[in-house]
Amino acid sequence: MKTTKKKPLLRLIENARANDPGIFRAYALYTLVTLCVPLFSVLLPRALIGYLTEGSPDVLGVVRIVSAFFAAGAAVYFLKQWLHDSTYPRLTALRIDYVRDMAVKLLRMDYKYMESARFFEERSSAFDATNTNSNGVEGIYHKLFDLPQLLLIALGLSVFIGLASLPVLAAIVVNAAATTFAAIAVQKYRYSRKEELNRQERRVSYYARTAKDFSYGKDVRMYDLKARILDNFRTQIKGYRDVFAAIKNKEYALGFLTLLTLLVSDVATYGVLTWLTAKGMSIANFSMYLVAASTLSTQMKALSENVTFIMQEHLYVRDLFKFLDEDLGEAGGKLAAPPADVPLEIEFQNVTFRYPETERYIFKDFSLKIPAGQKLALVGVNGAGKTTFVKLLTGLFKPDAGRILLNGRDIGEYQKSELFKMFAAVFQDVNIMAFTVAQNIACSLDNIDCEKVDDVLRQVGLYEKVKNLPKGADTMMLRVIDEDGAVFSGGESQKLAIARALYKGGSCVIMDEPTAALDALAEAEIYAEFDELTKGKTAIYISHRLASTRFCDRIALIGPEGLLEYGSHDELMRRGGIYRDMFVTQGKYYQEGVAV
Repeated sequence: MKTTKKKPLLRLIENARANDPGIFRAYALYTLVTLCVPLFSVLLPRALIGYLTEGSPDVLGVVRIVSAFFAAGAAVYFLKQWLHDSTYPRLTALRIDYVRDMAVKLLRMDYKYMESARFFEERSSAFDATNTNSNGVEGIYHKLFDLPQLLLIALGLSVFIGLASLPVLAAIVVNAAATTFAAIAVQKYRYSRKEELNRQERRVSYYARTAKDFSYGKDVRMYDLKARILDNFRTQIKGYRDVFAAIKNKEYALGFLTLLTLLVSDVATYGVLTWLTAKGMSIANFSMYLVAASTLSTQMKALSENVTFIMQEHLYVRDLFKFLDEDLGEAGGKLAAPPADVPLEIEFQNVTFRYPETERYIFKDFSLKIPAGQKLALVGVNGAGKTTFVKLLTGLFKPDAGRILLNGRDIGEYQKSELFKMFAAVFQDVNIMAFTVAQNIACSLDNIDCEKVDDVLRQVGLYEKVKNLPKGADTMMLRVIDEDGAVFSGGESQKLAIARALYKGGSCVIMDEPTAALDALAEAEIYAEFDELTKGKTAIYISHRLASTRFCDRIALIGPEGLLEYGSHDELMRRGGIYRDMFVTQGKYYQEGVAV
């Protein structure tokens, strides 16, 4: 769906016209039918009392009048309810359009925003606009559906009552105006504190999730964290309660104005109608105007609530459209990726980078060139920037200064989707989805190459494991969707992630601590096949286990100062620098049987 700079309400209407134009016919019919509903409550007392006080009433006549009104009213009300219920899911579908657009935006925008809590706090109102059936986008659709009939009924009843008594009409209008004013003031105050309220909701939600997440169970018990979690939970609940209470106090204070004008409206209605009756107005007309005034008051209140609701939710929908229109780097440039069989030449030219909202530079004027087809081991102490190097290389973050070149072209010149095609990466954190084994490897729900899945499973040593599962590669992973789903160990999950990268292919293979969860034998198996796994590709291997670097063409040792040492394993060992000291130290631990 295309986004434009038009007003939010107009964009909502255009979305409905583009995706479900027939809903406007249902909208018009619903309005016409609903206009008839209050007529029965207003005219029935007049007809019934008039019949009882004028002429010779009998039971059959009363039954006839009541039955006629009941039958007609039931038919009209049934049609109204049917139109309402039949259009409800269609309005939900219109909201889902925006859920889809927002999901696409989140998946394509620069990754740096995904690691920023402030980003989500500032835009939480935009995300809230599509969360439920009763607020935001869909809430406005429902209120717009009811708005014309409320307006027309209120207008008709206002004319009807105004002809009888302008003071009664004025009192009702003043009450409706006061109610609207109070509601608008409250919603503006709530919106002004939305970021504070969202921040507290996020914190409360964190502890609520933690308390229910079984993966924290061992740590909570072993380190007796229960009291600390509950204490923090209470603190955050109090913070949320304080903000919420301030909003409610504002609402209650303004509620007294509404209560006062309601009292004036009721006194005026009963007082004036009683005075008119004393002056000669019939009891039948008294009851009719009383019901009409009560109905108008109800309709005006509903109209006020609809208008203020739309004004309130309009702010959140406006934030949604602002988010959708915002350039968050999801498009990238225009270049396509090179063919998968063409290895990448990678060059960092004077790259400077620090993470958003932090002061420490990870890289300052950092340069490194990786020739096409080279296998490079990137090593260094924790915090040296190894994983950050991968995030910059794959376009997840942009450097603050300097350039990153892929085959001689700036990384920013490539389309984001094409850029990601170039890399087959295995990150430190392995994320297994509640899909089948094959779907986890292929990252697709259909058109899966089953032979290729089997091939990569053999390469990483998981073929027999998967073959013995109840449904083989079609077995569901985890126990979220399927209670009998397969749950792999940490090492097996790591192998599955490597299989996923091998299935994807690409011009460059990146292994960011890919064997961290494997034992020494399993690690050796992966290393033994590494040359074959990365054949014809540029490969970058990151590890803190230096014994695994010997199969690489070159080794780059980085630290806070940048590139410290560069060369082959033998060259760096002969140089006798930092790399040699680290290698010898780790070798001693291995000889003593201590894994590092």
